Amino acid sequence: MRRRSFAHLLLAAVVAAQTATAATMIAHADAIPGFRTSEYVLQGNNYKVSVPRVDIDGVDGPYLAARDEFNNALRAAADKYIAQVTPTLNLSTSVNFSYVGPHVLSAELGVNFYQEHGAHPFEQYVTHTTNTDNGKALQLTDVFTDLTAGLNALSQQAAILVPKTNAGDTYYKLGILPTEQNYRDWAVDSAGLRIYFGEIASHAAGNIVITIPWSTLCNVLSPQMKTLITT
Repeated sequence: MRRRSFAHLLLAAVVAAQTATAATMIAHADAIPGFRTSEYVLQGNNYKVSVPRVDIDGVDGPYLAARDEFNNALRAAADKYIAQVTPTLNLSTSVNFSYVGPHVLSAELGVNFYQEHGAHPFEQYVTHTTNTDNGKALQLTDVFTDLTAGLNALSQQAAILVPKTNAGDTYYKLGILPTEQNYRDWAVDSAGLRIYFGEIASHAAGNIVITIPWSTLCNVLSPQMKTLITT
């Protein structure tokens, strides 16, 4: 049997090391990052607000950018609400929503303002959705191939779904017309597109939220959006 020279052994070791490194890099590139949802509390004089956030470990690039874009947007929204607090106007958390999808991060931050001696609190909220593939915020114009067609589809579904909520049939009909203003607050969920209308009925009915199934929007969704909601 021929003995392998030192040069051959050294070359084999280098090749083996490079192969192992390449395998590690490929495994890292193919790994799907695990976003974790949580909330943190901002508290001070006359306010206490829970803010949705996401965390992710050991990943850079667009996923890290997506985390920062998402968290910074919700923190900025919370800060705007806090800036409205006065000695007679208190701020607290209402209802929050968070969703981590195959390619999106989506959330709703809800707060209650309570005026001293007021009859009841009034709720406000903001929504935000981030594309984890490029780390950029998604706008309603990104959801549909044609915004007008998309808004019409949303309005048609709202006419079916809103009467099934606490609003019943007595809601403000102009509130579901196909305008960007009426559908400016939205979030992504596995079941469909969540639409936040606010108080379009009585105060007792509360803020009206519906989820429009993706199956009813498939003809108007943009190719990008179809990709983002697909596993």
